[in-house]
Amino acid sequence: MEQTEFSISGSVKTWGSLVALLLVGALAVALGLPRSLALWIIFGAATAQTYVIGRYYMRLRSEDVLIYTLALLPVATVIVLAFVLIPDVAMHR
Repeated sequence: MEQTEFSISGSVKTWGSLVALLLVGALAVALGLPRSLALWIIFGAATAQTYVIGRYYMRLRSEDVLIYTLALLPVATVIVLAFVLIPDVAMHR
């Protein structure tokens, strides 16, 4: 029988990890943690979920440079725009 990348046990493990990360984010809110800590936990869990989905379901294993470029390009654009626009917004009266 041919081995495929998608297997039932792999799919269940991946789904289980996604559910666990969802519960981590929900518990951060349910436990009444400080808002900033809860946000860090929620965004960290969302980042981990994105990684799991990209690596397993979308099979993005060989495009590491492309993935990092596509992820960092919007971040770099926001940083540049912030430094360019903040002085104009601050000096506008």
